[in-house]
Amino acid sequence: MVAWVLQVACDVPVAVSAAGVFDYAPIELNNTPLSLAVPEAWLGHAVLVPFGKQLLVGIVMGVSVTSEVPPAKLKPIQAVLPFVPQLNGHWLDLVRFMAKYYQRGLGEVALPALPLALRAAKNFVRDPETAEMVLRTGMKTWRKWVALSPSPAPLNVGQALNLTHAQHVVLNDLLARRHADLRPQLLFGVTGSGKTEVYLQYLAHVLQNSTDGQVLILVPEINLTPQFAARLNARFGTETVVTLHSGLNESTRLMNWWRAARGQARVILGTRLSVLAMLPNLQAIVVDEEHDSSYRQQEGVRYSARDVAIYRAHQLKIPIVLGSATPSLETWHNACSGRYGLHRLPERAVKGALLPEVTLVDVQKTAAQDGLSEPLRRTIAETMAHHHTTLLFQNRRGYAPVFYCGHCGHIHDCPNCAAHFVYHSTTRHLHCHHCGQQERVPKTCIKCGNADMHPIGQGTQRLEETAARLWPNAIVRRIDADSTRKKGELEDAFADIAAGVVDIVIGTQMLAKGHDWPNLNTVGVLDVDSGLFAQDYRAPERLFALLQQVIGRAGRGQHAGRVLIQTAFPEHPMWAQVRQHDFEAFATNELAVRQQLGLPPFAAHALLQVAAPELKQALAFAQTARELALTLIADHSEFAHVTINAAVPMNMMRLNRQERAQILIECPSRPRLQAFLAQWQGELVAQKSRLMWLIEVDPAEI
Repeated sequence: MVAWVLQVACDVPVAVSAAGVFDYAPIELNNTPLSLAVPEAWLGHAVLVPFGKQLLVGIVMGVSVTSEVPPAKLKPIQAVLPFVPQLNGHWLDLVRFMAKYYQRGLGEVALPALPLALRAAKNFVRDPETAEMVLRTGMKTWRKWVALSPSPAPLNVGQALNLTHAQHVVLNDLLARRHADLRPQLLFGVTGSGKTEVYLQYLAHVLQNSTDGQVLILVPEINLTPQFAARLNARFGTETVVTLHSGLNESTRLMNWWRAARGQARVILGTRLSVLAMLPNLQAIVVDEEHDSSYRQQEGVRYSARDVAIYRAHQLKIPIVLGSATPSLETWHNACSGRYGLHRLPERAVKGALLPEVTLVDVQKTAAQDGLSEPLRRTIAETMAHHHTTLLFQNRRGYAPVFYCGHCGHIHDCPNCAAHFVYHSTTRHLHCHHCGQQERVPKTCIKCGNADMHPIGQGTQRLEETAARLWPNAIVRRIDADSTRKKGELEDAFADIAAGVVDIVIGTQMLAKGHDWPNLNTVGVLDVDSGLFAQDYRAPERLFALLQQVIGRAGRGQHAGRVLIQTAFPEHPMWAQVRQHDFEAFATNELAVRQQLGLPPFAAHALLQVAAPELKQALAFAQTARELALTLIADHSEFAHVTINAAVPMNMMRLNRQERAQILIECPSRPRLQAFLAQWQGELVAQKSRLMWLIEVDPAEI
């Protein structure tokens, strides 16, 4: 007879199980470690469980004495995975919070937080010598990892840089507030003001005052980790620091995760997924470039790593520092209202370094050659004459964004998505940047048979070609997702730029933030006008932040920087704030508009997204969902202020052969919206629809 029931989280869609947990019986005691004879000792263990006709890795999230499953039908777990560290109570509580807040099953949150090698049941076999479950491959290596001492790596803090007066003031204030003021602290500093050095000295203090303490540093993108990791290694020692991101090979990622989970690694640097790493002795968190949209997970569980980090700091009662030259408007609003602490670094850290002068080039009045205006061409030539580097920012990779027939005007579109194919000259293929579809460039138009085919517009490949033709003796480097696919290519490119051997750098937003290249003197910004008139209410915020970050790459050394922005709308009011580097004025204006319109941060949003083979199917389910929502609102007075908008096609209606519809849900109260969503989702699960649907909380776009 089963004395208790294990509640195991498995990675299954919320439509299969709203809770994401399933009941299992513990295995027989003679196959179970003695410590697991106590029911509560099972919590946080990774286990193998039967699920239908397959085995899944699950995590024990709870223990109960009852189950809705009859005892005779209650299946036992197959094995405990003893080499996976037991996940502690704080980590389990974090998973529970995320599942509840983001309206997902516990398993959908918990399992993706583990390294890939630990999530697949097929990767585990029984060791013939010990009968324990081990990884299928690399048994010897795995035993070596397990044998590592769980004690923290030795800490040897290296020489710190001299701080400016402003940096000293901020650092001392942060240290004074470390225990007395556990509000999130915003470090608002202009580009090049030395925020990173403040982070390092702050974290050094935290680590030196704790024998086993750990710190977590989040960066928005993988390409920012090499430069940051080099500084961390130099300051704290290579044995102390680990990185966690999807760009690592699986063996390295698993090893780093293991060291962090065992408490051996003391400094953890990572991208958004690392916010869910098991860190038993976490003492402080830093979120660099906290405004960046890359912190938003867009697949699986749609969560904000920054917001989860803030909750994790609150949960553990530890300090968290958010850093940015262009804070998100939510963060800025919280700082100005007193919910967050606010610390300013208004000047650049290098003596004499000033924010660059910004010039607008009206492309309607100035002749352009292959996308480059005459003033920009002249400035590039002058910059090279002084042996400095120019950055040309074009936030569109590929050769051209449109490929069309000059005879009939047919534009080649992706068959899977509501998007144009992008022409890539290096491979002579048409690429869809949404679903990944690739096709060879047709010799003739598929509609009329004409051979007159043309690329329209300009991507980074075409700009590279233009620069090489205009300045044949220049060293030109293109940096985008296409040119840095091979291991080491990105690091080599960054090293060349830092060494000052590159004349012209061409790239996307990969280059816009976090990089410090003293020889980079000039920045040219191309094709950003679309962001001025985008329908998404967050578009102005994203554009302003992107521009300020790009602008901030110039003039970080002893020489004054110059920035030229090509635009067809020089009279647009945003440009005055961009030229003056006046984030506060921009934020004040934008927040006033949002308050008037009832938009975040003055209201909470959620989206119901539905995907189906045909749009009418998606809209039909969305309409049914809306009617269920309206009934809930009518029956519960506490939901009176929840607004359910009409079901409409999504902005990109077709994606990867699925037609998509959505419903926007609004409420001035976040707790009431959460309560409503929980009940509504239960109603949606009860529909047992085979269509793909999800609720996205705090959506990045609407």
